[in-house]
Amino acid sequence: MAAFMQRLFNIEAFVASTCYILVALAIVIDVAAREFFNESIFGIQRIAVYLVIAVAYIGMGLAAGQNKHLRPRFADNWAPASWRLFIERFGDLLAAVLFLFMAVVAFQMLQNNFNHPEWYAMHIRGPVWAVESGWRIATIAVPEWTVRWVMAYGFFSTSFRYTVFFIRPDLKPAEAGGAA
Repeated sequence: MAAFMQRLFNIEAFVASTCYILVALAIVIDVAAREFFNESIFGIQRIAVYLVIAVAYIGMGLAAGQNKHLRPRFADNWAPASWRLFIERFGDLLAAVLFLFMAVVAFQMLQNNFNHPEWYAMHIRGPVWAVESGWRIATIAVPEWTVRWVMAYGFFSTSFRYTVFFIRPDLKPAEAGGAA
């Protein structure tokens, strides 16, 4: 299981890093095109925004995989030290359940895009191709399903990691920033 978790982390880190590199390239290319040709490259900002969204949702799993999610520490010493392991395991279980719930909701929203495209298309004032492709995100004008699958994956990946940490606490990395 440890090898699988490391492989999953490496794959997701590679995808997230590649997305960030592509964002940087998109920005550099767009700025160069504006400076040298007085023209922007159509859609490049939208692509960059979408890639940043993908990095954010993939990053949730990466943060969970390294035990680096932000959490409040002010209540760390409220419970007796003997309860610490129970509280950590309960926290992993609670996080796994909450992220799984969010993954299910994101997946249901994704399914609704495909099961009821006519309902989503009614909310769009646009060309004919907009009706065929479903609801679009207004700010970046991409079909919603393209973002929703990344949301579902990110939530599920994070839930999976917390589930593994609940079942196998020995696989959970030590928390950075001192003993918690």
